[in-house]
Amino acid sequence: MFTVVVCSASCHVHFILFLIFLSWITHGCEEMPEPVVCATQETGTDGSNQVNKSICFLEVFLSMYALRCKESAIEMNPRALQAAVAMQDAADIAKRDLSDSDTTTRGVTYKLNGVPLGVSGSQALFPAFACMPLVKLDLNDCYLGDAGTRTLAEVMSTSSRCGTMIRDIHLSGVGIVDASSLTCVMTAAHQLELLDVSRNRIGTQPHGLAVLCASMHHHKSLREVNLGDNLISGSCVVTIRAIAEWVVCAGHDDVLHRIDLRFNTLGILREFGGVVIPSRTNLTHFIYGAHPLVDALFLNNTLEYFELYGNALSADVIEVLEAKLAVNRRTKKTIQKSHTQLTCNKG
Repeated sequence: MFTVVVCSASCHVHFILFLIFLSWITHGCEEMPEPVVCATQETGTDGSNQVNKSICFLEVFLSMYALRCKESAIEMNPRALQAAVAMQDAADIAKRDLSDSDTTTRGVTYKLNGVPLGVSGSQALFPAFACMPLVKLDLNDCYLGDAGTRTLAEVMSTSSRCGTMIRDIHLSGVGIVDASSLTCVMTAAHQLELLDVSRNRIGTQPHGLAVLCASMHHHKSLREVNLGDNLISGSCVVTIRAIAEWVVCAGHDDVLHRIDLRFNTLGILREFGGVVIPSRTNLTHFIYGAHPLVDALFLNNTLEYFELYGNALSADVIEVLEAKLAVNRRTKKTIQKSHTQLTCNKG
């Protein structure tokens, strides 16, 4: 049974927030509530009062979050609540702009930046996401650590709604070291198009990075991945092999079009006695160029952008990479143009 709340359009979300909080205090929030239908009164063009109904996800979110905070004996984070209110406001605005669309199918965005959640905060907040039709989750600069990231991965992998709807995940600067936990997200999020895990320390755990790369080999919708500024070193054989194999496999499906690996140290291929040897020194003979990633890219005819600025790569290597990427983009554009013309001719 849906609950109906009628209030002014300017304050209905905050009013519902207050009512839910009172209900939680009174009843202990023992059960997960069903979504609320928020009815707002608006003035039509003819001067008559009209009621605009939209699904309110705020009650479900707050009830779940309050319950988890109570179990963990911690307070609800005010900024997490503000982010939930902003999520509901954005959903209501979109509903008014596209009155014929359903919010549950279009999805919502939750954005919380710069809040150190840690383990307890993550365990309290993330279960509330399981009931949300999230299409975008932005937690940039919210410290999670590996434990918090595992909690998020568990929620994402066990929630069918998250798995079928989430498109963008932003986890830049959240303290990830072991990236292996993200494989659960990659497996569950079938519609994921963008993964941003830049500004972490993923490169310090090569085997975790290798597991993550393997999980992205044949993802059916992943178009962009940002692994920039992650201490990823070219001197680690495990790391280089994992990235190279990922690049090659991604070329088989023509889905992934951008990989961002800027501000790492992929140009450093070997270390001898503590002395760093840059990639331009010809220690190993590769098939096409002076770097294994050049070989990998030459076996991928679909990748359009492979960003490697700030990796101590030689100018020759960068030039070869850019030339191959230009060929890929040109080929794709030609194929798309031919396909469009063929479709028009058939029509």
